[in-house]
Amino acid sequence: MRILITEDNQQLAQFIQQAIAQDGHAVDVANDASQLWALLSCWQYDAIILDLGLPDQDGLEVIQGIRQGHNPVPILILTARGSVDDRIKGLDLGADDYLNKPFSIDELKARLRALLRRPNSYTGNLLAQGNLALDTKARRVMVGSSNLSMGKTEVAILEYLLRNAGLTVGKDALYDAIYALGFEVTDNAIQVAVHRIRKKLEAACADSTIKTLRGIGYILT
Repeated sequence: MRILITEDNQQLAQFIQQAIAQDGHAVDVANDASQLWALLSCWQYDAIILDLGLPDQDGLEVIQGIRQGHNPVPILILTARGSVDDRIKGLDLGADDYLNKPFSIDELKARLRALLRRPNSYTGNLLAQGNLALDTKARRVMVGSSNLSMGKTEVAILEYLLRNAGLTVGKDALYDAIYALGFEVTDNAIQVAVHRIRKKLEAACADSTIKTLRGIGYILT
């Protein structure tokens, strides 16, 4: 999943980025609203973590602008403001959750996991199709009762495909969801990783498989 952090405190932004990236997400950082708008014009994000106290635009105005643009991306507010009215206004403008500063990074990650859940495919922290399952918190892949050994990138790719099971996923969309900005990979990195995942699923007798649609992308069936 691709996450956007908008936080003007660069040290805090980097701390959050590193913590979330450990869960297999691609994480980009904007230090002000202008950077956020630039990134939103280029990328589709699965969630935004937004500080209300930005230097160039009020965070409440940012939320309003995102929703007026008909972007349904989940928004988690970070705020040091003590006013209940500000938090209520943020939620009324379209934010999905908020967290007061200072905060526990474990709570932030838990709230983010909750925002990323899709009720039709989730049971707690589990994404599943057939006998294939992925624990999004523990980052553990299972076929039946057997654990599969997979690398960080492989787990991230499989999570994205499970979230879009039965749908065609373009290579570019998969790349954008897995790798953060500035991360350099070879042209066939996705292809190689998908090949490894497919082999591991076949060896474990998973009843789901990843099909390659030449020139288009992939589909998990």
